[in-house]
Amino acid sequence: MIRINTKASLVCIAVTFLAPASAQTGAWTPPVALSTGGQGWEAAAAIDGNGNSLAIWDERTSEDHIWSRAKPSAGNWGRVTQVSPGRLGLQTTLVFPAVRISAAGFATAVWTDANGVWTADRPPTGTWNPAQLLVPGASGPVFVMNSRGDAAVAWTVGGPADPHSTVMAVVRPAGESWTSQQTIASGVHIKADHAGIGESGAVIVTWESYHAVCTVEGCALSNFRLFASRQDVGAGAWVHSGVLLGPDADSHGARVALDSHGRAMLVALSSSGAYTSATQGISGGAWSPFNTVVDPQALSIVSDLASDNAGNVTMVYESIGFSTSQALAVSGSISGNAWSPPVVLSGSDTSVGSVYFALAPNGAALAVWLSSSATPEVHAVVRATATGIWGTPVTVSVTGSTEIGPEAAAVNASGDAIVIYSGYNAAAVHTEYASNYTP
Repeated sequence: MIRINTKASLVCIAVTFLAPASAQTGAWTPPVALSTGGQGWEAAAAIDGNGNSLAIWDERTSEDHIWSRAKPSAGNWGRVTQVSPGRLGLQTTLVFPAVRISAAGFATAVWTDANGVWTADRPPTGTWNPAQLLVPGASGPVFVMNSRGDAAVAWTVGGPADPHSTVMAVVRPAGESWTSQQTIASGVHIKADHAGIGESGAVIVTWESYHAVCTVEGCALSNFRLFASRQDVGAGAWVHSGVLLGPDADSHGARVALDSHGRAMLVALSSSGAYTSATQGISGGAWSPFNTVVDPQALSIVSDLASDNAGNVTMVYESIGFSTSQALAVSGSISGNAWSPPVVLSGSDTSVGSVYFALAPNGAALAVWLSSSATPEVHAVVRATATGIWGTPVTVSVTGSTEIGPEAAAVNASGDAIVIYSGYNAAAVHTEYASNYTP
């Protein structure tokens, strides 16, 4: 996911909504300013099975801290609480916090500063536990969690200029503690791509080996080979796939999703520029031959890939042409490794960016993007079920600003959803705004 933060003045005027289609009969609330007292950046959002919303962000005052606010399903946003530890501010301004929440309301936040990867938990009682330094010295974590609360964090140690690299992980069964650090793979040049976790607790991490030639002007990377490593609950060991694709000139950017039985779908960019998919069975084992998902025939950026409990998979991506861009979705099935033709989510928008996508365990879905027209707006569209149709895009942002952008999206099985976007308020303070959807 690419996050884009922008800086300019925001003039707060009335909220304008586009007319909804019959497939989207719910309502979005007017945006609420979440961050106060400083500059709000890099927000993340989650929503539990009862419709209770949670937001975290990097609040920049004299010192940076991770702040949080919560909203009960039928109430208003509560007071701001601090999630990051103590009086000492974050040791960096690029923390990229993430938050996940179980259906029962147990939340976990993960972020990074110069000391490493931090985490904090918030039980359903609503009070954050003290933060802990989960992985000292690490950066770039990939954090996944299922609706039960099983979780995993993966990261890479080393880089192109290093003579040795390692892909590492820690996992946490719901209600238990994080494991010690586990080595998934090691080599001269390797890196983690993405990770997925199923309702069974099975975790898959996609990673690549590559060749690097480094000079004072930088590093040239090539010969990317794709792998996937899996750990089932209680197994302890990571089971490796062997080379799935490559060697290819560019990264495969592979993403993976699992259903409630442990079946998996992996989608990767092929050497021809098409997205291709392979599947894996309940207990792991060999991956199927690759099948074409979609061939955009243009530059494209994947927002995310996700599966519902039944194995219905959705991938949302941005297709970028010479003078236009669109947000699209493709739907598939793990059981058959088959895909439907892409559908355009962004309606009449001809210039989109910063596309976000969220999927609930039953297939309810939400997509959000920035419409970069003469009057930039944040648009959102929902889908009630995995086999249902997408609604018509709706404006969820305050209009009148040339500098706004979405930062987070979440949806639950009831179709309740939240979008967080950012922009400058009338006082030129960078502010996080939230809008909630009730079906």
